[in-house]
Amino acid sequence: MNRKEVFLLSVGVFLTVIAWLVADIYHASTEDKIKIKIELSQTYQYRISKGLMEQLKNKTE
Repeated sequence: MNRKEVFLLSVGVFLTVIAWLVADIYHASTEDKIKIKIELSQTYQYRISKGLMEQLKNKTE
């Protein structure tokens, strides 16, 4: 290979790499940032009455 062929080959590889980088950056910028949205669980405050506890206590006896 002479110098001209090596130069054209290196320019072609360089342009291919630049095009690849531009396409990858474009893909990353247009892709959804979060694909799965996680819903936080809700916390409940349960209240147990004393009457209910007495009924359960009587049931087990």
